[in-house]
Amino acid sequence: MKRINSKGITLIALVITIIVLLILAGVTIATLTGENGILGKATEASNKTEEKNAEEEVKIAVMGSMGTNGELENEVLKENLNKIENISGVPEEITDSTYPLTVTVEGKYSYTINKNGSIGEVPKREGIKVGDYVNYTYDQKTTGYSILSTYSGYTSNQTINQKSGIKWRILNIHENGTVDLIGDIVSTDQTIYFQGALGYNNAVYLLNDICKELYSNNTLGITARSINIEDIESQMNETGIGAKEAYKSGANVQYGSTRTYTGSNAQYPNLYAQENGGKIDTIEINTNGIGRSDNGYTSPTTETSSKASSLTVTQAYYNSSNTPANYFKDYNESSSIVRDMLFNTGTGYWLASRYAGCSSSNSYFGLHCVNSDYLGGKAMFYSNGTTNGTSYRLRPIVSLSSNIKIKACEGENSSTNMHEINK
Repeated sequence: MKRINSKGITLIALVITIIVLLILAGVTIATLTGENGILGKATEASNKTEEKNAEEEVKIAVMGSMGTNGELENEVLKENLNKIENISGVPEEITDSTYPLTVTVEGKYSYTINKNGSIGEVPKREGIKVGDYVNYTYDQKTTGYSILSTYSGYTSNQTINQKSGIKWRILNIHENGTVDLIGDIVSTDQTIYFQGALGYNNAVYLLNDICKELYSNNTLGITARSINIEDIESQMNETGIGAKEAYKSGANVQYGSTRTYTGSNAQYPNLYAQENGGKIDTIEINTNGIGRSDNGYTSPTTETSSKASSLTVTQAYYNSSNTPANYFKDYNESSSIVRDMLFNTGTGYWLASRYAGCSSSNSYFGLHCVNSDYLGGKAMFYSNGTTNGTSYRLRPIVSLSSNIKIKACEGENSSTNMHEINK
């Protein structure tokens, strides 16, 4: 009997011991992996240390690049930043126009560097994504924007009135915290006609200025502008950019290559003499000029065209007659929100970006545009002196700086349940 009782007591003790061990194991696991567990705290501490180290590395690089004039020395800054492991966003060339410069360390810690050496941490844009609606309100205008025929090249003056009821969607969320919003309405009553060398010279300035006057918010410090080709290309993936670079004109001229015209076929809009990619009776192609989406002038000009003895043009035109969804970064199986926002508008609109193209006998100069599924452009001036004109609509963009907060809406975002802006 004693031996039997002894075995019974030992078995009970063993069961109790196992239960106690399981409880202790559960407590230990919870302590290690719980919401406030040791492992979680260790990971959080490690992340904070990593973030602090990244910030210190950027600060050291910036401090070591300060000149005696109290501003950053661009070449030195570039060299110092590139010494940081796993850094991105450092351009091949840093100029004064590069600032504010945004760099990212370890793929997740972003900092904005200003010309005076000040550094700001880029705010995390949480709860928002490309395609979402944001409740942006622009200043109300009772008078329209007048475009003189002496600037547009059209036969008469034009007036563009503000359009009410525009809803705004997120087109781009930049690494520096800036968010681009695009108007979802392309209205036929905001049609603008451009023609000839005047149209080419002034179109980019006028499109940006019209948007600035009609769709800015001065209280928030938000200045509107027209959509341009870079807004679209910034959303393209390797497939889309590859298609652009593989484009050949009707004269079989590859995108980015050049062709030279002489005699009566060497005429050009005056602004082209300032643009990158052109050569007007000079030895070298212009590489220190203005870009295709730069205004070119500080106010509209009445200048038209000039004639060169020799005109060399870089092929900058390309088109896509049925722009597919798989050209864009957000492409997923068969769809792209970006593509739908840009191309499913039901009407055509201008892009505030010039181009020059090459045919076999002459060059052509025009403005990029979107029309239904088509991404391309409309020529306005030919190097043989021929002019052309056409009309498309306005499409504005506004950029919210990193100091403007966006409060995510509750529930599913839609045109009736939008994110809110507050500064």
